[in-house]
Amino acid sequence: MTTRLPRPDDSIALRGLAAAAALLLTASTAPLDPPTGTPAVTDAGDDDAGAILDQFHPNKGDGAAPLYGGRVIVHIPSLPENMCYPIENSAVTRRFLYETHESLLLQDWWSHDFVPNAAASWVEEDLVVLKADAPKIAGEVEAQVVRRDGETGLRAVRAVYGKASDGADGVRLKPASKGSSLKAPIDIPAGSVERIERGTVFTLSLREGVKWQPSLVYDAEQSGKFGAQTLDADDVYFSWSIYRNPDVDCDEKRFQFEKIVGCEVVDPLTVRMFYEKQYAYAVNSIGTSLTLLPSHIYNLADPECPDHDPEASLAKQAEHINKNPHNKLWVGIGPYQVTEWTQQYVEAKRFVDGAGAPAYFDAATRPGYFDTIRWRYIDNDEAAMNALLNGEVDFFERVKPQDYFDGRATSDSFQKDFYKGFFYLGRYGYTGWNLYRPALADITVRKAIAHAFDFQAYLANQYNGLARQITGPVPYQSAGYPRDMPALAHDPDLALDMLEEAGWYDRDGNGIADKDGVELEIEFLYPSGNDASKIFGRALQSAVEDLGIKINLASLEWATFLERIKSREFDGCNLAWVPPLESDPEQLWHSKWGAKDLKSSNHVGVQDENVDRMIGQIQEEVDVDARMALWREFHSYIYNDVQPYMFMYNVPVKFAASLKVRGIKHCAIDPGYLIREWYFVDPEVKGTRKNLK
Repeated sequence: MTTRLPRPDDSIALRGLAAAAALLLTASTAPLDPPTGTPAVTDAGDDDAGAILDQFHPNKGDGAAPLYGGRVIVHIPSLPENMCYPIENSAVTRRFLYETHESLLLQDWWSHDFVPNAAASWVEEDLVVLKADAPKIAGEVEAQVVRRDGETGLRAVRAVYGKASDGADGVRLKPASKGSSLKAPIDIPAGSVERIERGTVFTLSLREGVKWQPSLVYDAEQSGKFGAQTLDADDVYFSWSIYRNPDVDCDEKRFQFEKIVGCEVVDPLTVRMFYEKQYAYAVNSIGTSLTLLPSHIYNLADPECPDHDPEASLAKQAEHINKNPHNKLWVGIGPYQVTEWTQQYVEAKRFVDGAGAPAYFDAATRPGYFDTIRWRYIDNDEAAMNALLNGEVDFFERVKPQDYFDGRATSDSFQKDFYKGFFYLGRYGYTGWNLYRPALADITVRKAIAHAFDFQAYLANQYNGLARQITGPVPYQSAGYPRDMPALAHDPDLALDMLEEAGWYDRDGNGIADKDGVELEIEFLYPSGNDASKIFGRALQSAVEDLGIKINLASLEWATFLERIKSREFDGCNLAWVPPLESDPEQLWHSKWGAKDLKSSNHVGVQDENVDRMIGQIQEEVDVDARMALWREFHSYIYNDVQPYMFMYNVPVKFAASLKVRGIKHCAIDPGYLIREWYFVDPEVKGTRKNLK
């Protein structure tokens, strides 16, 4: 167990009778009719509990027993900067962490319910906010909440927490969590209660003996003398506290954790977190979105950190996080540990102890079958497909439609060694418009471009009817998606009229619309090697040419592409979001994250008061049906009244895999599968065996 750490002095504090803690401001859908010869499947997520094992494998149902061991190679289309998810907002990073790390809670991949993970259990309680002039109540805490910018606006909030119910003349409150400041049930008169915030206090009890993986950096420097730490409440506290440090590069994630206004270490294995207001995504934020960081690696105030510096400034602490070598040679608590990070691949091996036995805390139920997982980075889809066919990759999930339906994935030689399949996730493609560009700041221009493009013809030509045109940001599989809302019609004449109405037309006869001496020319950025983006970009060029809009395609290497997007140095960018079935919309759409100087997920720069109001309503609505209705309203408004993206398609993942790989089962949570559940059944595969050890 790590040494209990001193808490920094903050001007914002939660003071209780028991302890002190620092505060920060802070449906299912019907299946598509597939083309002839394509197996019919429902969307992953319609009935994940009934997901079919090896659904597309020709030997499905043969009862072959899983073997342990061997190495599987999975293609990745981009290589993130690192694995430290607070500072690296990459879906690929998230996929790495699914196999190498764990969170406090787990959203079960099949039922979608939240279940214990690194936390053995948790208790949710209510916060009863008292009126300023209410009589003193034993067990109350006082929170002083200041605005995020740290300027004036300090205000005191008196509150007490527990399980709230109706009392004889007010609120009956019962303590329910370990170490609660409330020691016995109390009755609070109605006249003392300002409001009740339901489900805003979370007390989590950590599992005992959850081991951190050894440091491949510090151990190398100290001849293996560093290691053997276990997860404790100080790790959780530190993992939350980094979002209070303005110099940590976590602006894309900061919004979730600013809502946690207090964190309290109750004892070495118990931690308590406070929200000031009801938040629909509280369990998700604390349980799965909070990336657990080892304090002994990242916290300069931790005496066990080899770089220990108790006097370190916020800036120095942030630099230690932002540039830490462990961001690549990750130290996690999962079944696999990253052992190698190169420009060609990332490799993780089974986390074992000195005797070679699994050291992962849940090895009895979720150990993973392979000894080694290698993620192979190939940024060109054609080259990646060739790598699969050459036996250099075992799983590739970006098969081109022409290969999938009529080409190489249908040949006899392919079927000898590989098989193919498809499944749906909530992901959607989009072209984002930089709303800070004068021409694109006009919604009339953005809508005109959408009216000019023939989505249905493109869908038929490129996706054989398997994709769906989408009309906004809510995942198609969600009950919050308004299925009856029509898309903008394909109407080039209307598009031309709209542009002329906005003052854009060809004044000098060179074929390009202009206004105030500026031509309507748009740079269309997309990642290098992404054929789907390139094909779409060319189709968009053709669609708007007669409108006098010039589209210039620009292919950039992934890191450069991403930096241009984050810095808002683009006109239009072609990307895809990979959202869960439901997530907080603030990250992508709230005005405060659309400020020009922020590197946030709201990279297009949406700033709209109505959007902000709707986000607030969604965040505070805990009733699922009512929240889904709010989502439908939000989705419609974004599409019809903001149109910050050219919303494109929900495209199925078309994959090809080696016949040797078994155990694939698809679900609605990205990436739609868990590698740790895959396995080999052929004892001829190098390194396979019957036992885990």
